[in-house]
Amino acid sequence: MTRHRNENKLRAALEEIWRNTRPEAISRLAALESFLEKLRSGRADDECLDAARTAAHRLAGVLGMFGLEEGSSCAAKIEGLLWQESVSDAVLLEDLVHQLRHLLEGKPASMKTQEKRDL
Repeated sequence: MTRHRNENKLRAALEEIWRNTRPEAISRLAALESFLEKLRSGRADDECLDAARTAAHRLAGVLGMFGLEEGSSCAAKIEGLLWQESVSDAVLLEDLVHQLRHLLEGKPASMKTQEKRDL
């Protein structure tokens, strides 16, 4: 009984931390989407590219910390593409950013896993 209660407290704490962290993650995603828009219109500059690289790097870290391994991997792939000499595969980059948007609209995987165990 105590173990179950502790797990519930831990889950609630993680969910609260995620609720507080999620807006920042969404903001970082917006930086990636902004870069994509500028890339499509031919207006991408070094400052925007640096902001996108930083956003992807930080997203990879925070998503991994919350157990969103797929999101973390996706963000790491985006970061890798952004570090290429020229961002030549805009279609792949766009697909990955859309995938990341979809993943961020849900809960961290560790919370989903716990919910399944409770059923």
